[in-house]
Amino acid sequence: MILEYPEYYERFRCIGGDCPDTCCAGWEVDVDRESSQYYKSVDGEFGKRLKEHICEDGEGCYFPLTKDKRCPFLNKANLCDIYTNLGEESLCQTCTEYPRYFMDIGNYEQTDMSLSCMELGRIFYTETPVIEYVRSENPVEGETLTEDDRDTLVEILSLRNKCISLLQDTVHSFNDKFRDVRALVSYAEGEDPVEKDESRGFLKESCKDLILLYESLDSINEKWSEKLSYYKELSESPSELDRIPEFTSLYSEKLDEWLPKTGVYFVFRYFIDTITDGDIEYELCFIHRSLKLIFFMLFAEWVNKGNIDVSDMIYAAHLYSKEVEHDDDNVDRIKKSGNEDRI
Repeated sequence: MILEYPEYYERFRCIGGDCPDTCCAGWEVDVDRESSQYYKSVDGEFGKRLKEHICEDGEGCYFPLTKDKRCPFLNKANLCDIYTNLGEESLCQTCTEYPRYFMDIGNYEQTDMSLSCMELGRIFYTETPVIEYVRSENPVEGETLTEDDRDTLVEILSLRNKCISLLQDTVHSFNDKFRDVRALVSYAEGEDPVEKDESRGFLKESCKDLILLYESLDSINEKWSEKLSYYKELSESPSELDRIPEFTSLYSEKLDEWLPKTGVYFVFRYFIDTITDGDIEYELCFIHRSLKLIFFMLFAEWVNKGNIDVSDMIYAAHLYSKEVEHDDDNVDRIKKSGNEDRI
Protein backbone atom coordinates (compact mmCIF):
# COMPACT_ATOMS: atom_id res chain seq x y z
CA MET A 1 0.00 0.00 0.00
CA ILE A 2 1.17 3.53 -0.80
CA LEU A 3 1.06 5.86 2.21
CA GLU A 4 1.07 9.66 1.86
CA TYR A 5 1.14 12.32 4.54
CA PRO A 6 2.36 15.91 5.08
CA GLU A 7 5.87 16.34 6.49
CA TYR A 8 4.58 18.18 9.58
CA TYR A 9 2.86 14.94 10.62
CA GLU A 10 6.23 13.70 11.87
CA ARG A 11 6.91 16.87 13.86
CA PHE A 12 3.68 16.93 15.83
CA ARG A 13 3.77 16.17 19.57
CA CYS A 14 0.79 16.58 21.88
CA ILE A 15 1.47 19.25 24.52
CA GLY A 16 -1.13 17.88 26.95
CA GLY A 17 -2.04 20.25 29.76
CA ASP A 18 -0.33 23.18 28.04
CA CYS A 19 -2.83 23.17 25.19
CA PRO A 20 -4.93 26.38 25.10
CA ASP A 21 -8.08 24.44 24.13
CA THR A 22 -7.93 20.80 25.15
CA CYS A 23 -9.33 18.18 22.79
CA CYS A 24 -10.69 16.35 25.87
CA ALA A 25 -13.56 18.80 26.31
CA GLY A 26 -16.52 19.87 24.24
CA TRP A 27 -17.34 16.54 22.65
CA GLU A 28 -18.06 13.00 23.81
CA VAL A 29 -15.22 10.51 23.43
CA ASP A 30 -16.11 7.44 21.39
CA VAL A 31 -14.57 4.29 22.87
CA ASP A 32 -13.76 1.38 20.56
CA ARG A 33 -14.99 -2.06 21.57
CA GLU A 34 -11.53 -3.45 22.38
CA SER A 35 -10.71 -0.54 24.70
CA SER A 36 -14.13 -0.78 26.32
CA GLN A 37 -13.57 -4.44 27.14
CA TYR A 38 -10.14 -3.65 28.56
CA TYR A 39 -11.48 -0.81 30.73
CA LYS A 40 -14.14 -3.12 32.12
CA SER A 41 -11.43 -5.60 33.12
CA VAL A 42 -9.42 -3.09 35.17
CA ASP A 43 -9.58 -3.77 38.92
CA GLY A 44 -9.40 -1.48 41.92
CA GLU A 45 -10.76 2.00 42.52
CA PHE A 46 -9.75 3.29 39.12
CA GLY A 47 -11.35 0.27 37.46
CA LYS A 48 -14.56 1.06 39.31
CA ARG A 49 -14.38 4.65 38.08
CA LEU A 50 -13.89 3.48 34.50
CA LYS A 51 -16.91 1.18 34.68
CA GLU A 52 -19.06 3.98 36.10
CA HIS A 53 -18.35 6.28 33.16
CA ILE A 54 -18.54 3.91 30.17
CA CYS A 55 -21.89 4.28 28.42
CA GLU A 56 -23.26 2.13 25.63
CA ASP A 57 -25.93 2.75 23.05
CA GLY A 58 -26.94 1.09 19.81
CA GLU A 59 -23.99 2.60 17.99
CA GLY A 60 -21.18 1.77 20.43
CA CYS A 61 -19.46 2.93 23.61
CA TYR A 62 -18.47 6.41 24.75
CA PHE A 63 -17.52 8.57 27.71
CA PRO A 64 -20.28 11.17 28.27
CA LEU A 65 -19.24 14.69 29.19
CA THR A 66 -19.47 16.09 32.68
CA LYS A 67 -21.70 19.07 33.44
CA ASP A 68 -18.68 21.24 32.59
CA LYS A 69 -18.53 19.57 29.16
CA ARG A 70 -15.24 17.82 29.90
CA CYS A 71 -14.21 14.21 29.58
CA PRO A 72 -14.75 12.60 33.00
CA PHE A 73 -11.07 11.56 32.98
CA LEU A 74 -9.68 15.02 32.26
CA ASN A 75 -8.30 16.31 35.55
CA LYS A 76 -7.86 19.86 36.83
CA ALA A 77 -4.38 20.06 35.31
CA ASN A 78 -5.92 19.20 31.90
CA LEU A 79 -4.15 15.84 31.92
CA CYS A 80 -5.70 12.43 31.29
CA ASP A 81 -6.23 10.21 34.32
CA ILE A 82 -6.36 7.11 32.11
CA TYR A 83 -2.92 7.95 30.74
CA THR A 84 -1.62 8.71 34.24
CA ASN A 85 -3.00 5.54 35.84
CA LEU A 86 -2.72 2.98 33.05
CA GLY A 87 -0.15 4.34 30.59
CA GLU A 88 -0.27 5.68 27.03
CA GLU A 89 -0.93 2.25 25.53
CA SER A 90 -4.25 2.13 27.42
CA LEU A 91 -5.80 5.07 25.56
CA CYS A 92 -8.75 4.27 23.32
CA GLN A 93 -8.45 4.53 19.53
CA THR A 94 -10.04 8.00 19.39
CA CYS A 95 -7.57 9.48 21.86
CA THR A 96 -4.60 7.64 20.37
CA GLU A 97 -5.28 8.84 16.83
CA TYR A 98 -6.45 12.43 17.38
CA PRO A 99 -5.72 14.79 15.64
CA ARG A 100 -4.74 12.31 12.92
CA TYR A 101 -7.17 10.98 10.35
CA PHE A 102 -6.84 8.21 7.79
CA MET A 103 -8.49 7.70 4.41
CA ASP A 104 -7.71 4.65 2.33
CA ILE A 105 -8.96 3.69 -1.12
CA GLY A 106 -7.59 0.63 -2.84
CA ASN A 107 -3.83 0.47 -2.33
CA TYR A 108 -3.57 4.15 -1.37
CA GLU A 109 -3.82 5.57 2.16
CA GLN A 110 -3.88 9.29 2.86
CA THR A 111 -3.07 10.53 6.36
CA ASP A 112 -3.32 14.06 7.70
CA MET A 113 -3.96 15.96 10.91
CA SER A 114 -6.87 18.18 11.86
CA LEU A 115 -6.51 21.92 12.37
CA SER A 116 -8.98 21.57 15.24
CA CYS A 117 -5.80 20.85 17.26
CA MET A 118 -4.29 24.22 18.15
CA GLU A 119 -0.77 22.83 18.56
CA LEU A 120 -0.99 21.42 15.04
CA GLY A 121 -2.27 24.85 13.93
CA ARG A 122 0.77 26.52 15.50
CA ILE A 123 3.11 24.17 13.64
CA PHE A 124 1.11 24.53 10.43
CA TYR A 125 0.92 28.34 10.34
CA THR A 126 4.20 29.35 12.02
CA GLU A 127 6.73 26.59 11.29
CA THR A 128 5.74 25.27 7.84
CA PRO A 129 6.50 27.78 5.06
CA VAL A 130 5.83 25.16 2.36
CA ILE A 131 3.82 21.99 2.88
CA GLU A 132 5.71 19.00 1.57
CA TYR A 133 4.28 15.49 1.31
CA VAL A 134 5.99 12.21 2.12
CA ARG A 135 5.27 8.96 0.28
CA SER A 136 6.20 5.49 1.49
CA GLU A 137 5.06 1.93 0.91
CA ASN A 138 4.28 -1.09 3.04
CA PRO A 139 3.43 -4.69 2.12
CA VAL A 140 -0.23 -4.43 3.19
CA GLU A 141 -2.72 -5.02 0.38
CA GLY A 142 -5.72 -2.71 0.19
CA GLU A 143 -9.17 -3.43 -1.19
CA THR A 144 -9.44 -4.32 -4.86
CA LEU A 145 -10.72 -1.52 -7.07
CA THR A 146 -12.32 -1.75 -10.47
CA GLU A 147 -10.24 -0.46 -13.36
CA ASP A 148 -12.51 2.60 -13.63
CA ASP A 149 -12.09 3.39 -9.93
CA ARG A 150 -8.31 3.00 -10.18
CA ASP A 151 -8.22 5.39 -13.14
CA THR A 152 -10.43 7.89 -11.29
CA LEU A 153 -8.18 7.72 -8.22
CA VAL A 154 -5.08 8.41 -10.31
CA GLU A 155 -6.80 11.34 -12.03
CA ILE A 156 -8.03 12.84 -8.76
CA LEU A 157 -4.64 12.56 -7.05
CA SER A 158 -2.94 14.12 -10.07
CA LEU A 159 -5.42 17.01 -10.12
CA ARG A 160 -5.07 17.43 -6.36
CA ASN A 161 -1.29 17.69 -6.63
CA LYS A 162 -1.53 20.28 -9.41
CA CYS A 163 -3.92 22.38 -7.31
CA ILE A 164 -1.62 22.14 -4.28
CA SER A 165 1.36 23.26 -6.37
CA LEU A 166 -0.64 26.20 -7.70
CA LEU A 167 -1.77 27.26 -4.22
CA GLN A 168 1.82 27.21 -2.98
CA ASP A 169 2.95 29.53 -5.77
CA THR A 170 4.20 32.67 -4.01
CA VAL A 171 3.45 35.15 -6.81
CA HIS A 172 -0.32 35.51 -7.03
CA SER A 173 -2.97 36.73 -4.59
CA PHE A 174 -5.22 34.25 -2.81
CA ASN A 175 -8.22 35.22 -4.97
CA ASP A 176 -6.24 34.63 -8.16
CA LYS A 177 -4.98 31.29 -6.88
CA PHE A 178 -8.46 30.03 -6.05
CA ARG A 179 -9.75 31.21 -9.43
CA ASP A 180 -6.95 29.20 -11.06
CA VAL A 181 -7.79 26.15 -8.94
CA ARG A 182 -11.38 26.33 -10.14
CA ALA A 183 -10.06 26.63 -13.72
CA LEU A 184 -7.95 23.48 -13.30
CA VAL A 185 -11.01 21.60 -12.07
CA SER A 186 -13.10 22.98 -14.96
CA TYR A 187 -10.53 21.87 -17.53
CA ALA A 188 -10.45 18.43 -15.89
CA GLU A 189 -14.23 18.29 -16.32
CA GLY A 190 -13.87 19.29 -19.99
CA GLU A 191 -15.56 22.66 -19.50
CA ASP A 192 -14.68 26.29 -20.08
CA PRO A 193 -13.54 27.88 -16.77
CA VAL A 194 -15.42 31.17 -17.26
CA GLU A 195 -18.67 29.47 -18.24
CA LYS A 196 -18.26 26.94 -15.43
CA ASP A 197 -17.79 29.66 -12.83
CA GLU A 198 -20.97 31.31 -14.04
CA SER A 199 -22.87 28.11 -13.28
CA ARG A 200 -21.38 27.61 -9.81
CA GLY A 201 -24.08 28.90 -7.48
CA PHE A 202 -21.85 28.84 -4.42
CA LEU A 203 -19.71 31.62 -5.95
CA LYS A 204 -22.72 33.93 -5.90
CA GLU A 205 -23.64 33.42 -2.22
CA SER A 206 -23.72 36.51 -0.04
CA CYS A 207 -21.92 36.52 3.29
CA LYS A 208 -25.28 36.49 5.05
CA ASP A 209 -26.54 33.47 3.10
CA LEU A 210 -23.34 31.61 3.89
CA ILE A 211 -23.57 32.38 7.60
CA LEU A 212 -27.23 31.30 7.67
CA LEU A 213 -26.13 27.95 6.23
CA TYR A 214 -23.59 27.51 9.02
CA GLU A 215 -26.15 28.55 11.64
CA SER A 216 -28.36 25.68 10.47
CA LEU A 217 -25.69 23.07 11.22
CA ASP A 218 -25.27 21.08 14.42
CA SER A 219 -23.02 22.78 16.97
CA ILE A 220 -21.13 21.54 20.02
CA ASN A 221 -20.08 24.89 21.46
CA GLU A 222 -22.10 27.92 22.54
CA LYS A 223 -19.10 30.08 21.66
CA TRP A 224 -19.49 29.05 18.00
CA SER A 225 -23.17 30.00 18.04
CA GLU A 226 -22.31 33.37 19.57
CA LYS A 227 -19.64 33.95 16.92
CA LEU A 228 -22.08 33.12 14.12
CA SER A 229 -24.62 35.56 15.56
CA TYR A 230 -21.96 38.27 15.51
CA TYR A 231 -20.95 37.36 11.95
CA LYS A 232 -24.58 37.55 10.82
CA GLU A 233 -24.93 40.97 12.44
CA LEU A 234 -21.88 42.18 10.49
CA SER A 235 -23.17 40.64 7.27
CA GLU A 236 -26.40 42.63 7.62
CA SER A 237 -24.56 45.94 7.96
CA PRO A 238 -23.69 47.57 4.60
CA SER A 239 -21.34 50.02 6.31
CA GLU A 240 -19.34 47.18 7.90
CA LEU A 241 -19.25 45.15 4.68
CA ASP A 242 -17.89 48.25 2.92
CA ARG A 243 -14.79 47.86 5.12
CA ILE A 244 -13.81 44.50 3.62
CA PRO A 245 -11.63 46.09 0.88
CA GLU A 246 -9.79 48.10 3.56
CA PHE A 247 -9.21 44.92 5.62
CA THR A 248 -8.05 43.00 2.55
CA SER A 249 -5.63 45.76 1.62
CA LEU A 250 -4.21 46.12 5.13
CA TYR A 251 -3.59 42.39 5.54
CA SER A 252 -3.01 41.37 1.92
CA GLU A 253 0.41 39.89 2.63
CA LYS A 254 -0.83 37.78 5.55
CA LEU A 255 -4.05 36.74 3.80
CA ASP A 256 -2.05 35.71 0.73
CA GLU A 257 0.02 33.52 3.06
CA TRP A 258 -2.65 32.07 5.37
CA LEU A 259 -5.62 31.42 3.06
CA PRO A 260 -3.81 29.53 0.26
CA LYS A 261 -2.07 27.42 2.92
CA THR A 262 -5.45 26.64 4.46
CA GLY A 263 -6.65 25.85 0.94
CA VAL A 264 -3.81 23.33 0.56
CA TYR A 265 -5.00 21.65 3.76
CA PHE A 266 -8.57 21.41 2.45
CA VAL A 267 -7.56 20.25 -1.05
CA PHE A 268 -5.36 17.47 0.30
CA ARG A 269 -7.99 16.37 2.77
CA TYR A 270 -11.13 16.53 0.63
CA PHE A 271 -10.36 16.05 -3.06
CA ILE A 272 -10.09 12.29 -2.51
CA ASP A 273 -13.76 12.30 -1.37
CA THR A 274 -14.65 12.67 -5.05
CA ILE A 275 -14.26 8.88 -5.31
CA THR A 276 -17.21 8.37 -2.96
CA ASP A 277 -19.18 11.59 -3.64
CA GLY A 278 -19.03 11.06 -7.39
CA ASP A 279 -18.61 14.75 -8.27
CA ILE A 280 -15.62 16.97 -7.49
CA GLU A 281 -17.90 20.02 -7.53
CA TYR A 282 -19.03 19.01 -4.02
CA GLU A 283 -15.46 19.20 -2.78
CA LEU A 284 -14.86 22.50 -4.57
CA CYS A 285 -18.02 23.93 -3.00
CA PHE A 286 -16.97 22.80 0.48
CA ILE A 287 -13.50 24.33 0.12
CA HIS A 288 -14.85 27.63 -1.25
CA ARG A 289 -17.43 27.97 1.51
CA SER A 290 -14.92 27.01 4.21
CA LEU A 291 -12.35 29.54 3.07
CA LYS A 292 -14.92 32.28 2.59
CA LEU A 293 -16.23 31.82 6.13
CA ILE A 294 -12.71 31.68 7.61
CA PHE A 295 -11.90 34.91 5.75
CA PHE A 296 -15.03 36.48 7.24
CA MET A 297 -14.06 35.21 10.70
CA LEU A 298 -10.74 37.04 10.37
CA PHE A 299 -12.48 40.16 9.10
CA ALA A 300 -14.84 40.05 12.08
CA GLU A 301 -11.91 39.80 14.50
CA TRP A 302 -10.34 42.84 12.85
CA VAL A 303 -13.58 44.81 13.14
CA ASN A 304 -13.85 43.81 16.79
CA LYS A 305 -10.22 44.32 17.86
CA GLY A 306 -8.72 46.64 15.27
CA ASN A 307 -5.95 44.18 14.36
CA ILE A 308 -5.23 40.50 13.76
CA ASP A 309 -2.16 38.28 13.84
CA VAL A 310 -1.33 34.62 13.26
CA SER A 311 -2.91 33.61 16.57
CA ASP A 312 -6.27 34.71 15.14
CA MET A 313 -5.69 32.55 12.06
CA ILE A 314 -4.80 29.55 14.23
CA TYR A 315 -7.91 30.04 16.36
CA ALA A 316 -10.25 30.59 13.41
CA ALA A 317 -9.04 27.37 11.73
CA HIS A 318 -9.28 25.54 15.07
CA LEU A 319 -12.82 26.67 15.80
CA TYR A 320 -14.01 26.04 12.25
CA SER A 321 -12.49 22.58 12.10
CA LYS A 322 -13.78 21.55 15.53
CA GLU A 323 -17.33 22.64 14.73
CA VAL A 324 -17.50 21.47 11.13
CA GLU A 325 -14.94 18.86 10.16
CA HIS A 326 -15.62 16.48 13.03
CA ASP A 327 -19.27 16.10 12.06
CA ASP A 328 -19.79 14.17 8.82
CA ASP A 329 -23.35 15.47 8.50
CA ASN A 330 -22.13 19.07 8.71
CA VAL A 331 -19.47 18.44 6.06
CA ASP A 332 -22.04 16.79 3.80
CA ARG A 333 -24.49 19.68 4.12
CA ILE A 334 -21.83 22.26 3.30
CA LYS A 335 -20.87 20.25 0.24
CA LYS A 336 -24.38 19.69 -1.03
CA SER A 337 -26.67 22.47 0.19
CA GLY A 338 -27.77 24.34 -2.90
CA ASN A 339 -26.32 21.62 -5.11
CA GLU A 340 -29.24 19.21 -4.84
CA ASP A 341 -29.61 19.12 -8.63
CA ARG A 342 -26.23 17.33 -8.79
CA ILE A 343 -27.36 14.51 -6.47
